[in-house]
Amino acid sequence: MNHRIISNFLSLGLLQGVNCLVPVLVIPFIVRALGVEAFGNVTYAQGIVQYFTILVNYGFDYSATRQIAIHRDDKACLSSIFWSVISAKLILLIIAFCLFCILTSCYGRMSQDPMLYFSLFVINLGYLFFPTWFFQGMERMGTIALLNFFVKVLGLGIPVLLVSAPEDYLIYAALPSVAYLLMGIVAFFYAIRVGEIQRPDLNALKPARDEQFRLGFPVFLNTLFASLYTLANLTILGLFNENYEVGIYSGAYKIISAIMMVSSMPIHMAIFPSISQKMAESFSSGWRYYKRMIGVVFLFAVVVSLLTYLLAPWMVEILLGDKFIDSIPLLRVMSVIPALVIIASMFTVQGLYGLGFQRYAPMVGLTVGLACVALNFWWIPRLGGTGAAYAWIVAEVLEILISGFIVWHCIRKEESLS
Repeated sequence: MNHRIISNFLSLGLLQGVNCLVPVLVIPFIVRALGVEAFGNVTYAQGIVQYFTILVNYGFDYSATRQIAIHRDDKACLSSIFWSVISAKLILLIIAFCLFCILTSCYGRMSQDPMLYFSLFVINLGYLFFPTWFFQGMERMGTIALLNFFVKVLGLGIPVLLVSAPEDYLIYAALPSVAYLLMGIVAFFYAIRVGEIQRPDLNALKPARDEQFRLGFPVFLNTLFASLYTLANLTILGLFNENYEVGIYSGAYKIISAIMMVSSMPIHMAIFPSISQKMAESFSSGWRYYKRMIGVVFLFAVVVSLLTYLLAPWMVEILLGDKFIDSIPLLRVMSVIPALVIIASMFTVQGLYGLGFQRYAPMVGLTVGLACVALNFWWIPRLGGTGAAYAWIVAEVLEILISGFIVWHCIRKEESLS
């Protein structure tokens, strides 16, 4: 690893750790104030809104990041990429809101509490403005983490002071959305300044936007399909179980998500721009760098999951409290997921996207996603939240096997042609 990668990983890892520490410190207060059922209800709604977030973000967090990393020294090209992505996300936000309004009027669980879902949907305005893909491509990961820290403090710290009973669930739902919107606006104008972004060329905007849609589409499809084995578990669980079972699963899910955020995100956000840049220089350079990183990441992933399994009872007791005691065995079942996600991302994010084989990503996501949905409908009615966890684990293993084989096959093909 070169000096820049080490610096980015350490700075991002430190700030990301602080970012994760805030919600971890907040969870004990929130879950005790809301109770299992209200907490499960909000978490379920957050899962539904994330489908719209996937649409708004499209595939730009990877496709646009790769372009920024390659063209970051070309100010004119940088400006074209910036405005074309922003305009594309605006169109997607409008589409997402129309679909959201239709679903709110049709789906019983949403129509029973539309304010909850609308409060959560507001976060997508923040995703419109917050150019994570820009800062990542410019390798300013510390900036992302610092702004996210303020989001956490405003959106999760303040509810601790205001949420004291299950009836306050709307405050807990709305404040993170408002905080992300405010920080997104700040990040938007900061990106324009540090990137010296020029005014958009309206005549060239449409073809550039169409190109962004084209480049991001495979990533979007794969992300959408991947949601079938990350978000769909919670969605399907809510179809067959009451809020208590959803709440127990949500408690373990929140802990696992925090662990994945602090362990997985710094690694991949630090590595991805470098792999993209090295692949732009030469295939052999990018492949050599990729191979060096796999062993290090694999060892780190195993340690993370082992610690999660051993510390599961302590984490549930401290973070969730006695009411969530049923989350302990579920968390131990899910403890293998952080390792699987980190390893799978090395083959999908770093392998398929970073090495330029993203055209295969939708096939991987669709195959794994459909298998996971089928397993969810089979296991959840019989095993509840544990069945949802089993389905997620099987999905991640399938993703590793399929994407790993594709990366190996494509590399062999490239080597034979060179």
